[in-house]
Parts: sequence; C-alpha cells; structure tokens
Amino acid sequence: MATSFRKRAHSSKIHPLGTRPSIQNASLLLVSTGVPSMDALLGGGMSVGSIMLVEEDINESYSRVIFKYYIAEGVMCGHSLLLSSASEKPTDLLNDLPGPVQEDSNEVAANLMKDTIVEEDDGDSEEMKIAWRYQSLPKVKSSFSNKFGHRFDLTSKMEAERLDPVKISVAEFVDTRIRTSAAMYSTLLQSIRKELSHNIFSNSDPADSHNEQKTILRIAIQSIGSPLWLEDANSDSLALTQFLHSLRCLLHTANAVAMITIPTHLFQNPSYVRRVERLCDCVVRLESFAGSDKEHNPLFKEYHGLFHFVKLPTLKSLTCHYPETLDLAFKLKRKKFVIEKLHIPPELSDTVARPQEDDSQFKNKSIKSKRIDF
Repeated sequence: MATSFRKRAHSSKIHPLGTRPSIQNASLLLVSTGVPSMDALLGGGMSVGSIMLVEEDINESYSRVIFKYYIAEGVMCGHSLLLSSASEKPTDLLNDLPGPVQEDSNEVAANLMKDTIVEEDDGDSEEMKIAWRYQSLPKVKSSFSNKFGHRFDLTSKMEAERLDPVKISVAEFVDTRIRTSAAMYSTLLQSIRKELSHNIFSNSDPADSHNEQKTILRIAIQSIGSPLWLEDANSDSLALTQFLHSLRCLLHTANAVAMITIPTHLFQNPSYVRRVERLCDCVVRLESFAGSDKEHNPLFKEYHGLFHFVKLPTLKSLTCHYPETLDLAFKLKRKKFVIEKLHIPPELSDTVARPQEDDSQFKNKSIKSKRIDF
C-alpha cells in the first residue's frame, strides 16, 4: 500500500555570518550584543528583527560602553552598519571601538589570567569557613557566561584595517539644518529603508534571492529623543513614537537589528516613556550609582550600578526567556563590562549587631510569669 509519508530532509538554508538559531525557537536567529553576560541573560543573544532600547544612565558613561560593544561586534562579524547620532559624528564612534581579544594568543591569555587572579585577591586572603552542613551545597555563580560572539578589551583600540571591509552607512545630524524632530526622524527612516531595500538583508528563502550571501544590518542610534534631536522634554512628541512604530515594522521583515539608546531621565511624562518602551522588543535600563546615595553604600561597593530589565523580548513566541534572577548589577572593570547577580556581602564581623532589649524587661517578664493565679 502506497503512503504519502516523506522523510523530512535537512534544511540547506545557510544562516548569515555571526548568527545562530535560538535554543527556544529554531526559526529565530540570534546575534551577539558584544557583551557575553547580556547575551546569556537574553537567552543566547539579541533576536534578529528586533529593537533593543537601552535607557541611559545619567552621565551616559556605561550605556555608551554597551553601545560601542554592539558596534564592535558587528565589525568583527562582518555585518553592515548604519550609525546615527545627533550628539557626535558617527565616525568618532568608530575610532573609539574596543579591540578584540585574540583568544589564540598566549600573551593575552596570560594577561587575562593575571587580571582574574588580582580580582580574586582583592578581598581578604583568609579563606572563609562555613558550617559543615553547607559545604556540600553547590556554589552559586554570580556571573553569566556565553560562548557566542567575540570578546573585547576596553584597554585596546580596534585597528582601522578591520573597518575597511565593513559596509558602513551614516545618518549624521550634527550641525544639521533640519529644524524639526519629525523631519530628522523621517530622514533617518528613509536612510534605513534605503539600506533594507538591498536583497542581502531580506529574510526570504535563499532560493528566491539569486544565491546572494545574506548578511545582517546593525542599526545603532545614539541618544534618540534628547534635546539634540530637537525633542521637547515637556511635550509628548508623536514623531518619536511614529518613527519607532515604522522602524519596528521594517525590522520584523528583514535581517536587521537595532540598538537605540535614550535618555529617559530627561522626559517629564512617565506615561510617554511607557509608550516608547512598548514600541520596542526589548528594553533595559542602567541605574548608575554615581552621584546617588548608593555610591557610598557598603552593600554596593563592588558594583557601579543596577541593571534592570524593563521588557523582555517575545519575538515569534508567546513567552519569553526568563533569566534566573532579575536582581542584577553591573561593573566596569579595567578591561571589560560585566553584568552579575546582585549579592549582599556577608557579615564578617565577630559580633553581629542586633537590637537587644533591656535586661530589666526580661527581669520584669520573669517576675510577672511567677504571679499566675489559676
């Protein structure tokens, strides 16, 4: 008896360089953000076709580091770049990218090992002893690791030779003659649409694309919505929300990703910020300790700020990858930026300070307890 069963053949589709399928959803491709700990928290990386919104810290010190990591990862993967900024020339960003760590270099590996030993010896040299019943319990790992993507060294600069083969487009608004924010967003959207019109960024079947090698377009927009983008913090501009809505529609049908930083601390209306967040696929917020009471708090002395997930990505899925914990903090080391689980340091003093009641209260209670009539 004949049957209609056919064995499913392996897909011959070749994924773009610098991507890999998601473990949770095989139809979803991931790219690295350039920060291994962030990739691990996102479930392996940033989803292709998504927008990541990074709410800047007040001084823009740490969000700028993540922004440069994202661009540097695109350079190393051979992705096309589209950079846009109103605060500085995008070419200045390219000249300040961190250099990659050569994992096959023994000298670099020895230096990284030396840094690790120094960091571990920063605390007390005495080994902390714990009760015997807790010694068999597994140790809690505070850091997140991910082998996807590249590693970068903040103390080195990326060579100019690595930038030569990369296709870089720029939408510059420094010293622009445009007088309205709506016109700036419209110009930027036209630049993005023009780049995505190339067939190499299409997510269609390779059989219909004349066998062209697919690649990823990395869009990087710096400090959108700031006064330099001609935005008024006291008014709710429709231009920004319309731009994000149009950009999201474009990216969902293309091999492209976007990272946008925004200074939400400058906006006066929290409900407007919530609307902006809903128009993005993933939203993270950096809370720096600089200039706050937490800067001198001994509980946070090992960290430089808190890392908040405002919105987790749910692209092509009903659920999202949920990290082990949302109590996260970040620190900027000499050579790298890491995100870790937030831990309260242990009490190492000989006597633990606890509020003690007055002895007279216990004496009065004992006296009263004897005067009981049945």
